[in-house]
Amino acid sequence: MYHYRIKILIWSFSLIMLLFVGTATIAQIKTIDSLVQLSKSQSGAPQLETFYELTFQYLGNSQYEESLTSITKAQKLAADLGDTLKIIKTSRIKGQILRRLDRTNEAIVAFLNVLPLAKKSNTKGTDFLSEYVDILNALAVAHTFQANYDKALEYNFESLVVREREGDNYEISVALNNIGLVYFKLKDYDRALEYYIRALNLINLSGKYTFKDRLLINIGLCFNQVQNQSDNFIKAQKYINDGLEFCQPNCEDLTVMEGKFGLGISNFKLKQYDQAIIQFSESFNIAQALNDKRFQLENLLYLAEIKIILNDNQGAIQDLRRSEEIAADTKYNELLIKIYREYSRLYNQIGDYRNAALYQDKYIALKDSTYSEQLIKNLAEIQTKFEERENLQTIEEKNENIRLQNELISRQRIQYFFIILVTALTIVLASVLVWANRRQQKHNLALSEAKKVIEVQNKELTKTNEELDLRVQEKTRDLLSTNETLIQVNEELDNFIYRTSHDIRGPLVTLKGVCNVASLDVKDPVALDYLKRLDLTAEKLNSILTRLLVVNQINHTELEATPIDLKAMIDDILVSDRRTPIPPRMKINHQVDQSVSLISDRYLMCIILENLIDNSVKFYNTSDRIEPYVNIDITTASPGLILVKVVDNGIGIDPAEKNGIFHLFVRASERSETGGIGLYLTRVAAQRLGGEIKLVATSDKGSTFHVFLPADLRPILEKRKQAEEQMKRERAKRDRELQSQREQDAMMNQYLPHNKQKDALAS
Repeated sequence: MYHYRIKILIWSFSLIMLLFVGTATIAQIKTIDSLVQLSKSQSGAPQLETFYELTFQYLGNSQYEESLTSITKAQKLAADLGDTLKIIKTSRIKGQILRRLDRTNEAIVAFLNVLPLAKKSNTKGTDFLSEYVDILNALAVAHTFQANYDKALEYNFESLVVREREGDNYEISVALNNIGLVYFKLKDYDRALEYYIRALNLINLSGKYTFKDRLLINIGLCFNQVQNQSDNFIKAQKYINDGLEFCQPNCEDLTVMEGKFGLGISNFKLKQYDQAIIQFSESFNIAQALNDKRFQLENLLYLAEIKIILNDNQGAIQDLRRSEEIAADTKYNELLIKIYREYSRLYNQIGDYRNAALYQDKYIALKDSTYSEQLIKNLAEIQTKFEERENLQTIEEKNENIRLQNELISRQRIQYFFIILVTALTIVLASVLVWANRRQQKHNLALSEAKKVIEVQNKELTKTNEELDLRVQEKTRDLLSTNETLIQVNEELDNFIYRTSHDIRGPLVTLKGVCNVASLDVKDPVALDYLKRLDLTAEKLNSILTRLLVVNQINHTELEATPIDLKAMIDDILVSDRRTPIPPRMKINHQVDQSVSLISDRYLMCIILENLIDNSVKFYNTSDRIEPYVNIDITTASPGLILVKVVDNGIGIDPAEKNGIFHLFVRASERSETGGIGLYLTRVAAQRLGGEIKLVATSDKGSTFHVFLPADLRPILEKRKQAEEQMKRERAKRDRELQSQREQDAMMNQYLPHNKQKDALAS
């Protein structure tokens, strides 16, 4: 009954939104049609202006693909006309539309193409300066969505410097708000709140309130995260409601969407789950109408988390799958991290520990790549450079004052010289020299004070840098500890597989022997058939155990880089004894480009080729109307990289299984007799050789596999060796620090009882 009421509310809200959007767009259709007809009869600058206006009409109607086409035409016309300002402006708008379409990488390229031109031209007038700042903001937002927070912060600080130089409080508040967003994404909520509050104060001073509603909502979102206290969540609701009231009666859908999302978080933290579900659902519906995938993901994640709390596991799985499908087309790494974390939590709750471990590995891998040590260093460096800006500006002003003072002194000396020449009075000359000397002393005293101030500021800056270095070292130690734990877990898993395979093989051989002996004694046809099937099953299990041992060999064998004749290797594989015999009608064609030169590990390379060929042969199309074939083509993909392409016209692979076929024990067809290990072996071997394997295309008419491998394995082996030595050095250093800490603790433990004994005697 509870979920039924929630669904009714969601359906009602969606219907109202559709009716509202439908009514609003009817009036725009005539305008768009008239502009399209007008553009066909124009050329040059008038046609450019028409396409420019048509772009915004499409945007107002949420027709983003059409708006992209229109602004691209305007961009080409601006280039043909040589209009610098229009070139910059159309490129910037094109990038913003690409970002709304979640084509973030293309958007960044569009911004970077005109950033040098805008930077060079920003002294020509306020229009160029405004475009330059807008491009910096757009780049910062795009990098923020991709979790490239160091780049985002760098562009935001550059924008802030330009705005502060102009002295416009409103524009400065825009930059401060964007910086606050980056720190919010970095979960540094206190610093984010600091920048948001500064932005709010400057907006109130400027008298321009264009985005005050959004800023109030941002402050509310910060209070949702600052501390886990109910009064903070109530503050958050107040700020968000103030923002929604401020924009009435013409609130933008984007503002309402963010506001509803923020209220949902507050109710969620207050454990008012009914209200939270309503707020998140309303925000999600608006995000769908706006095609805003980021907020679709945010709302789905919270809805899944609530359902996990309410033990609605099936509903949580549906929301997480839906969010994972949406996230697959985006670069929102931070949200993907949350999806993997919730998957792991859910599967642990329902006892599916295999999937829980799978998503925990994905979560750890993506989190480590996103919040890397290099990111922390870059953020610290960018923040330090920005804080140094004011110190450098102060020093520059002091130097300018000194220069002006020295120039003034020089002029005064010239004046004294002429006075001496005119008056020729020794007394006047002496008086002038004494007066000049006193002035010089005052100037020297002022310079000395300024030098002291600079020295104090330099000491503070040095202290700040030392603290940042300590934080970076702590993070580095944490990363090393985590990596060692992962390595230990993987080694234990490999040992488990190895020992289990050996332990099972003994009873398995005994079973096969019993079957063979029994088949000689038993005469009953039914019993003989059962014994034959049992022996066949034991043989399949033996094959699986053998391949599991191959997994252990791949992971632990010492690689040896030697020149490999790929054509000869393929010929040997085709004529040798195979697990899967080649059908009589099947044609296997292979071609190795003459430019290919491979230096790699022969054993692992043979595993890759053998399993790919075996996979294509095993799953061939048995239809009499089809001539089965397997084409193997090895070429140079790029300098230092070779491509192994295997194409067949077999039964293909179900697209739903595409992402799982390279995992252990995943079978894409019932024909698989080895439990889904072959492609897993291929992937593990390729990764150990520094390469990767991809399923490029699949259909009911066959499959295409691409394997990319380095042409020379020796540099990779050398890097791995250096990395292992570095890890050993770091581990030894950390062990020494731990030993030193233990010795200090032991000394303190000896000292404390002695003091207690003295205190007892004194009393």
